[in-house]
Amino acid sequence: MTAVDISGIIFNAGKDAFFEKRELLMVNAVYDIEKIGELVVFRLKLENITMLQNEELKKAFTGLLDGGTKNIILDLQGITFVSSIVLASLVYMLKRAKEVGGNLVLCGLTNNVKMVMATTNLDKVFDIYGGREEAVSAFGHLF
Repeated sequence: MTAVDISGIIFNAGKDAFFEKRELLMVNAVYDIEKIGELVVFRLKLENITMLQNEELKKAFTGLLDGGTKNIILDLQGITFVSSIVLASLVYMLKRAKEVGGNLVLCGLTNNVKMVMATTNLDKVFDIYGGREEAVSAFGHLF
C-alpha cells in the first residue's frame, strides 16, 4: 500500500458553500481513502470484490473507526456485483460506525447494486445517495 498526503483547501460553491480541507490518506489498487474535514470518503476502485479484498476492506474500515473516524461515505461507483459476503460486511461496517456514534452512508451505486440492495431491503437500512457530492452535503453539519 502506498500512503499519499495531498492537502489543500477546496471551495465548494454548492447550496451551502463552505471551505473544506481534503487530504488523501491512502491509495492502493483496491480503494482510495480521502479525509474531508471530519468525514472520510472510502472509494472502491473495483467492479467485483473478492473474499480476500473484502477482508482487507473490513480491516481498513475498522482501522479508521479505531483511529477516531466516525462518519464514512462508501463510494461504490465502480462496483457492478456484490456477493452475500460483501452485503454482510456492509451491515457489519454500519453497525460498527453506529457503535462509535457515527454513520456509514453509501453513494454511487450502479443499477445492479441498487437492485440487490432493494431485493434485500438494505436500501431501507442504509442512507444511499446518488453521488459523492450529495453524500458529502448530507454531512454538512460537520463543516
